[in-house]
Amino acid sequence: MDAISLVLVGLFAGVVSVVLGVGGGIVVVPALLWLKGVDVKAAVATSLAMIVPTAIVGVLRKPPGLVDWRAAAILAVGAVAGAFAGEWVSGALPSIWVKRAFAALLVFVAVRLVTE
Repeated sequence: MDAISLVLVGLFAGVVSVVLGVGGGIVVVPALLWLKGVDVKAAVATSLAMIVPTAIVGVLRKPPGLVDWRAAAILAVGAVAGAFAGEWVSGALPSIWVKRAFAALLVFVAVRLVTE
């Protein structure tokens, strides 16, 4: 995948992230798997690296008062602890299991969104 393709995937991921709050991983991980042929663990790591600037821009562009900073801080405590745990689990799992878990999560979320 060349730089222009990566920028276009990033552009789409940024829009989807800010509009839907999906973090970009739903777009970036599959794109890196299918278009660049990288291992799922590398795709996840690359997606995580692009989330920080995307989230910062997304939050700064929201109307004042829309972000519940207290809830965000509490969520962040759990998310940081979860990130440490998730990295430990990810390191222990074969790539194929990570890929299947990602697919299962996407299916679960899709079904829940359609049925509510």
